[in-house]
Amino acid sequence: MMFATTSPRHRAATLSLAGVLTKFDVCEEAEHSDTATVTWLEDEVFPEDETAEAVPPQTVETDKGDIEIPGAPAAVVPERVGQGGCVIEYDAPGGCLPSVEISGSYIPGYTVPERQIPAGELSGGDTHEALVQEPMTVEAVETEGVRADEKCQLDEDDAVAGRVVPAVSRETITRKTLSQGAEPRRTLTESASNTDAGRIPGYGLNGYSVAGLSVSGASMPGETLSGKILEGTDGTDTAERDGEVYFTTEGDVLFDSDAHELRSGAETELSAIAEEIAEQGEGVSITVEGHTDNLATSVYDDNQDLAEQRAEAVVDWLVSNTDVPESAITAEGLGEDYPRASNDTDEGRQLNRRVVITVTPADHEPKTDIDVEDN
Repeated sequence: MMFATTSPRHRAATLSLAGVLTKFDVCEEAEHSDTATVTWLEDEVFPEDETAEAVPPQTVETDKGDIEIPGAPAAVVPERVGQGGCVIEYDAPGGCLPSVEISGSYIPGYTVPERQIPAGELSGGDTHEALVQEPMTVEAVETEGVRADEKCQLDEDDAVAGRVVPAVSRETITRKTLSQGAEPRRTLTESASNTDAGRIPGYGLNGYSVAGLSVSGASMPGETLSGKILEGTDGTDTAERDGEVYFTTEGDVLFDSDAHELRSGAETELSAIAEEIAEQGEGVSITVEGHTDNLATSVYDDNQDLAEQRAEAVVDWLVSNTDVPESAITAEGLGEDYPRASNDTDEGRQLNRRVVITVTPADHEPKTDIDVEDN
């Protein structure tokens, strides 16, 4: 069953039952971040339940006066809230699959207090026995969260330089169903008896059981971001995810080594990208990210500086050659932090030297694909 819901914020707040405190810090932190999308999963709520009725006191008339047999309170299970937690999708550079996370889930512990009918003395020295039903104490249970890290690296078969169709894959993650049960309490009885004062009726405490509580398991399906060669280019591939379009161009096609000025041949690549941008309609925003390999630069402060200046050079070209306003185009230098392939080979480093242009439509709303098990 496909399932994604945004629960009210109070479901992330601290919950206290049986003296236990918990909250989903990872969800709270992500929700207050500008770089993550949080989807709250449904909680499972069991309202307070009177699972065994109160035993009323008895007044027994005897030849020697009235005898009081005390009653006992009802067995009441407090409200229980099984907390489903959340799913988080973190922002990622263009052309990468984002890191995703399913938080842990939690069911608080609780206690149903002891119930008893106290012993009492009858006339003539006889007594009626006490009945004591032990308290039910159920411990809290929880599951660990699961996470899949961000993936920028191409699948191994594609991680070679040249005209390849690139693909980036991320595995499925699954958080198991969480369940909490309890041992039932048996019925306790005291039989009727004959005493010097007369016949004393029987009495008892009803047994009870508490329904188990489960929090559904959840999973995020694996994902593959597949690219295709952009027609009319020598070193640009394009991919689409969730409405956003990515254009990845090898840096060696756009720039000379250790330089940020656009080469004369870069015009062909960027013009082909500009034509595609024009087809995306009005109101788009564009992010240009510069990436490098891990070899040190001899001209710039560091690879971060080189990557940023390369991104800015592409932004300048887009401002001059597209209808997208300058205010809607941003540049970011990411340096060597997000390799597309291994930096141990010349071919891998060539793939890592790149510029990624991400085109985001005006009405873009990220969607998170979540599978939730039926309980």
